[in-house]
Amino acid sequence: MREKKLYLVILWHMHQPLYINPKSKTFELPWTLLHSIKDYLDMLKFAERFDIKVNFNLTPVLLEQIEKYTEVIDGKSEIKCRLIEIIKNQHSGQDSDFLKSLLKSLSPLLSAKVQDKITKAKSERDIAVIYTLSWCGNILSESKIIKALEEKENNFGEDEIASFLKEIKKHISKIIPSYKKAKDSEKIGISTSPYYHPITPLLLDIESAREAVPNINLPSIDRFLFEKDAVLHIKKAVVKFENIFGKKPFSFWPSEGAVSNKFLEVASEFIKVVATDEKIFFNSTKEQRREKIYSRFVFRDRIFALFRDSHLSDLISFSYHSWDQKKAVEDFISHLKRIYDSIDFSPIVSVILDGENCWEYYPENGKFFLENLYSTIEKEKWIETVKLDEIEYLENNPIIFIDYVKAGSWIDGTFLKWIGNEKKNRYWEELAKAKMKKGYETESILPAEGSDWFWWQGENENMEFIETFDKLFRSFLI
Repeated sequence: MREKKLYLVILWHMHQPLYINPKSKTFELPWTLLHSIKDYLDMLKFAERFDIKVNFNLTPVLLEQIEKYTEVIDGKSEIKCRLIEIIKNQHSGQDSDFLKSLLKSLSPLLSAKVQDKITKAKSERDIAVIYTLSWCGNILSESKIIKALEEKENNFGEDEIASFLKEIKKHISKIIPSYKKAKDSEKIGISTSPYYHPITPLLLDIESAREAVPNINLPSIDRFLFEKDAVLHIKKAVVKFENIFGKKPFSFWPSEGAVSNKFLEVASEFIKVVATDEKIFFNSTKEQRREKIYSRFVFRDRIFALFRDSHLSDLISFSYHSWDQKKAVEDFISHLKRIYDSIDFSPIVSVILDGENCWEYYPENGKFFLENLYSTIEKEKWIETVKLDEIEYLENNPIIFIDYVKAGSWIDGTFLKWIGNEKKNRYWEELAKAKMKKGYETESILPAEGSDWFWWQGENENMEFIETFDKLFRSFLI
């Protein structure tokens, strides 16, 4: 038997909902653009520098938008982006209101120096340029063009603007080819999600929400109205992945880690591995021994399932940014060592989290933490990083057969973030009305089924851009 190892699955989940208003042909919000210049290529290049294996989950709707942005920046597309229109000085009063809202939701990225520049800026164009520059990640910040612009206070000239946009376009155009090249070299693993990031178990059967919360108040709609749509999201995701990467996907990170028996049955027709949250395991079994989540599970002899370690994942997401970065990595490794020492087989530890949003809280956009983390993992011979498509062949790790999972997500093991209060339920009812009016087979409604539109409804009503989210949801219904 092979020597004992700790198999470490690192999966960075990358996702943004569809921000393109189909009526105005406009990117209403710029988050795909901003994370494209800050995170997507940077995260890959960090991983490639070390002799480890890292997984990335790229949602189809994110990939679709990244592809579009190179044409949008060039002005060769009918689609516009409000932030780019301001940078080009081609904006309207509506775009000016958008910029004001953008500045109200100031990111932790904006240092006192950047905020001071924005205060002193003489025009909306200058504000937009300074704001966008503040999002440039570690790779773009090394560009001579970007460095020169960052040193300037305001009054950016036409040539400088043209160079800035050209540099951004060049950077974004490298993202997808770089992931494909890394995947082809077997350096990284890539998984995907249902196309527009819906809560797929709810589409398959809205009553599945009762499994975790029996007394939940559900909308008054046909429980199987969106069943075909759920399958379509999965099929379209497989096609998109194959078109870009040349092969069908091997694994899924389901939107928000949301699974159910029915979802696993459907997914097993297309993929071989699904990862979800440990809460699903504990909700689904009477098992309380934590070491069990570090095994491999096979659902009804059809599909492998992994349960992420919520504690370790959440430490990276929410805690380590405020630590000394070296001590944060030491703490993370010490947690892994305790797991390794306490289990008599080779445990699989799945660390899965958002690969975009947490880094703006970290020094240097996560650079110090990731470099320390990867270099330390590389040196520890008892740790073996693995890709999701290697799960089937790991040695000295038990396979546990299961035939039931209690439907839920990585948020408290329930679906309450997307259904159950008055406003969330109203969205479902409006979705149902639109679907019945347009016809059961229409694909145009799929973007409206994305999880993001439901997330904030009935919760933080003062959140900046909540009205824009509502506007986008209704634009897809129309």
